[in-house]
Amino acid sequence: MRITLTIASLLVTSIAIGEPDRSIETTDVLESGSSNSVLESAVIETIVISATRTARHQFTTPASISLIENSDIALIQPFGFQDILESLPSVNIQGGPRRIAEEPAIRGFSDEQVAIRVDGTRMNFNKSHGGRFLLDPGMIKSIEVMRGAGSAIYGSGALGGAILIESLNGRDLANSGNDSGLRFNGGFHSNGLQWESGLTGYSSGDRLDALVNVTRRNVGEDLVDGNGNAILASRDKTDSELLKLGFEPNDVQRFELVLENFENAGRNPVNANEMATASNLVDRTTNRRNTRLRYELSPPEKSWLDLTVVAYENHVNTDEYRLDDARVDDTVFKTRGIELINTASFEGFTTESIRVTAGIEVFEDSQSGTRNGAPRSQFPDATVSYEAAFLQSEVPLPGGFSLIPGMRYDDFNFNDANATSRNESELTPRLALGWQVKDNLYLWAEYAQAFRAPSLGELYADGVHFTVPLAPGQVVINQFVPTPELRAEQSEQYQLGARWRHDNLLDRDVSMTLEATAWQSDVTDFVDQVVIFIAGQPTFNPQSNSLVFPGITTNNNVNARLRGAELTARLGNDIGYLNASLTLIEGEQANGENLASVQPHRASLGGGLYLLGQRLTVGADLLLSADRTDVPAGALETPGYAKTDLFLSYQTESGFFSPWEFRFSVDNVFDAEYRVHPNAVEQPGRSLRLAFSKNIGRF
Repeated sequence: MRITLTIASLLVTSIAIGEPDRSIETTDVLESGSSNSVLESAVIETIVISATRTARHQFTTPASISLIENSDIALIQPFGFQDILESLPSVNIQGGPRRIAEEPAIRGFSDEQVAIRVDGTRMNFNKSHGGRFLLDPGMIKSIEVMRGAGSAIYGSGALGGAILIESLNGRDLANSGNDSGLRFNGGFHSNGLQWESGLTGYSSGDRLDALVNVTRRNVGEDLVDGNGNAILASRDKTDSELLKLGFEPNDVQRFELVLENFENAGRNPVNANEMATASNLVDRTTNRRNTRLRYELSPPEKSWLDLTVVAYENHVNTDEYRLDDARVDDTVFKTRGIELINTASFEGFTTESIRVTAGIEVFEDSQSGTRNGAPRSQFPDATVSYEAAFLQSEVPLPGGFSLIPGMRYDDFNFNDANATSRNESELTPRLALGWQVKDNLYLWAEYAQAFRAPSLGELYADGVHFTVPLAPGQVVINQFVPTPELRAEQSEQYQLGARWRHDNLLDRDVSMTLEATAWQSDVTDFVDQVVIFIAGQPTFNPQSNSLVFPGITTNNNVNARLRGAELTARLGNDIGYLNASLTLIEGEQANGENLASVQPHRASLGGGLYLLGQRLTVGADLLLSADRTDVPAGALETPGYAKTDLFLSYQTESGFFSPWEFRFSVDNVFDAEYRVHPNAVEQPGRSLRLAFSKNIGRF
C-alpha cells in the first residue's frame, strides 16, 4: 500500500496526513518506557464512521475498516479507482481497465452486493456492464471501506460491505490558513497520453464556506498492456464540475448544498470489459448529475440530539450509438431519497456514554431504456421503492467490554411496465462485542445478517443479450429470460478480529500495529447469472437466410459459502514506514462447485521515507496476486502476477503564497502483464505519471 490506510498509530509518527475531523488527541499512556516520548503521552486516534454511522476510534471499533485520505489519493495519481483501492485487504475493482466499467468487489461479493455512498447519498446505478464510480477522484476528501455485512445500517446491497466517499468542501482547503484562494493542478500519464487539469476556488468564513471545482481528463491514445499490445477502444475523456456551499447560522447547525456533474465520453465496446471488435463499438456518453442537501444539528447541551438529514437526487443518463448498424440506446437511471439519523447519548455503566442511533430512510430507484426511440426490453421501465428504519446501541461495559446491537427493517416494492407489483420486507440484525484487554490490545467478534434485493435488470430484462456469428449462414442469438420471481440474496456473517499496537517499539519511537480478521459468510439465494451459449436445436430464418442457434441468459438462486482471513502489519516513525497485508479468500456453492468471480489470494508490501523535513516523500509498493484457476468449467481463469509501483512527492517551502507540490510516480514499473480477476481484458502496463498543484490564497 502506498500510504498507511487503516490505523492512526502509524500516522502519529509520520506527517500526520489526514483531515482534522478524522483525528482527536488523547493522553492515554500506552506503554511503559521513557516518559519523554511524545508517543507515550499523546496518541492521535483515527476516527471512522462506516461501521456504526457514528464517530468512533478505529482501534476500538468492532469491524474491519480501511481509511484513505485525500493526500493518499494525490500521491497515487490514479487513473481509476482500481489504483486507489487495489492494495486494501479483500478489496478489488472489477470491470477495468476502461474506467467507465469499474465495479467494486469486497470479500467475493461484487457490484450491487457492495453499497456505495457519496456524502451520504446512494450510488445505485446498475446498468449491465456499466461502472458505478462515476465521479472524479481529485475532489475526494476520504474513502472508508467497511468489509463485511452492513445491511443493519445500510440496507439492501451491503452483503460484502460498504464504500463511503466524502468530498472536499471549502473549509477543508482553507485549513492551510487562507480564508479563500485558488488551487491549480495539472498532470500527465504516459500510458494513454492522458492530460488532466483542474481549477478550484474555495472560501471559508465565520458562517459561510464555498468550493467550486472544474476538472478535465483526456486519454488521447489507447492504453497499452504489459505485453506491449494496445487495449483497443480505451480512449475517453471525463469532465467534472462540483459546487459545494455551506452555511452555519450558529455554532450548532450546518446546511450544505452540493451540485455535482460528471461526464465520461469515449468509443468503447458495448460491454466495456471485453475486447473491442469492429461490430461491438459504441460512441458512449455517460452523465451523472447529483443534487444533495444536508442539514446537521448538534447542540452540545442536548445530549439526546445529534441529527443529520440528507435529501438527494442522483440522475444517470447513458447514450450509446453503435457504429456498425447506427443503433441508438438511451438509458436513464434515477435514485431519489431522504434519510434522517439521530444519535442520543446517555449516562452508562462506565465513564463512557451509551449511544443510541436511530434512522429512517426512504428512497426509490427508477429506470427506463429505449432503442431507436422504442422501449428497450433489455432495460425495461421499472421502479423499486424502499421504506426503512434502523436502531442501534453502543453500550460500554465494565472490564473494557462493549456491546453494539443493531437492527434494520426494510420494506420494498417492485413495479414494472406491465403494472405488476411485488412487495417484500427484510429484517437484518447485527450484534458486535468488543473487549479492550489492554490499552494496546483489542479483541472483537460480530454476527450480522445482510440482504440484497434483486436488481430491476435481474428481474425484468428481456430481449436479445448478444448475437455471435458462427460461420457463413449461421448465427447464435442469445436472449435474456426474465426472472420476476428471483429471490433476494441473504447472508449470515461471522467475524473474529484482533488488534495490537505498540507506540514506542524498542524505545525508538517506532509504532507497530498488527491486525487479524477471520470471517465466514453463508449466503442463501446467491444470484448466479447463467449464460447458455447454445440452448437448443437451430431453426432456419428465411428472412435472413441463416441458421439460428438459440441461447439464453438467465438468473438462478443458489446457496454459497465464502470465507477468508485478512492480516496486516505496519511499522512507522517520523522518517518512514513499512506495511504489509495478506488476503486469503475462498468461495463455493452448496454443491461444492467453486464460485467463478471470487478474487484470488493476495499480498502487498509497501514502504516509504520522509525526507527534507517531511517535505519529500519517496516510496515503493509491491502487489502480489495468486492465480485463480479453481473456477467452474468454462469460466475464465486468471494467472497470478506481481506488480511494482514507485512514487515521489515534494512540497516546496511556504512563502508569501501557498507552496507548490510536485508528484512523480511509475505505475507498473516492470511492465507486468496481468488481469484483475475475473476481467477478460489486460490491465495497463508501465505508466510514468507527473502532477503538480499550486495554492494561491487570500484573493
